[in-house]
Amino acid sequence: MGFLKISPQKILFSPTINRIGLHLGEALSPKAGNWVVKQLTNIISRKKNFEQIKAVRANQWVISGQTLSEQALEERVREVYYSSGVSLYDYFHCMRKEDRIRALIQFDENLQYFLKRVKSGKERTLGLVLHIGAFDLSGYAIALRGARPLVLAYPNPNPGYQWQNELRKQAGLDVDPLTMESFQHATRHLRQGGTVITGVDRPWPGGQYHPKFFGRPSDIPVTTIQMAIRTETPVMLLACIRQPDHRYILRASELIELHKHPDRDVELVENTERVLSVAEGFISIAPEQWAMFYPVWPEKNV
Repeated sequence: MGFLKISPQKILFSPTINRIGLHLGEALSPKAGNWVVKQLTNIISRKKNFEQIKAVRANQWVISGQTLSEQALEERVREVYYSSGVSLYDYFHCMRKEDRIRALIQFDENLQYFLKRVKSGKERTLGLVLHIGAFDLSGYAIALRGARPLVLAYPNPNPGYQWQNELRKQAGLDVDPLTMESFQHATRHLRQGGTVITGVDRPWPGGQYHPKFFGRPSDIPVTTIQMAIRTETPVMLLACIRQPDHRYILRASELIELHKHPDRDVELVENTERVLSVAEGFISIAPEQWAMFYPVWPEKNV
């Protein structure tokens, strides 16, 4: 009975489950995949005592401006899991099929400009990806357009993430988990005119700084903004948002030039907040697609 003591996270993020998901996702039709997603959503979203469920509730409560009723908040949590499940199905269904990715993801005008900067190899750019919609597929879509940015992935990846990172490398993506060494490599890459892509909205508890996000102090780290300031690199936000016709639009913000300030602490926080204010706009377009399962505002508990 020892397997009963294994945490749900270790099961869900294991390489075996990911391999099963990949093969099922490739084989199932969109109709069948949607049915499976709905069943799993109904099961998982009822587990109110799961720490992950609590985090989603708190995050959605904050980004709603604390306006959702109890019933509406429960429905929003269900929508988040459904949306995440659909995007995960799309990820597995398309990740090894170039034609499927091309058909599924379209680029907006700003993203076209981002691609131009990446391909030039001379216009340093930091692309910050939001965990919204088909964020996992966005890197593949960019690579299919002939762009090869350096991707900094989440540090200390679990076995499931390690397996996915290997698949990304096989697809031609230059992926490194964030370590001191990879951070230094990314810094050199930017200084040489390259492009780095990494996440922007995953919290990192215990940090010295707490930039405001949706009007409240958050646990969003300032590390990537620090790298952009050091290398004098402009920033672009990236968000891959699902549309009513089920396709996705990979959108980019305007180029964000970071401001200098004589006080280093003020410089870090103010620039991070400038970037996060743009992220707020993207998240507000489709809040139910924001797949953030970690507490961004740890003091909130609903």
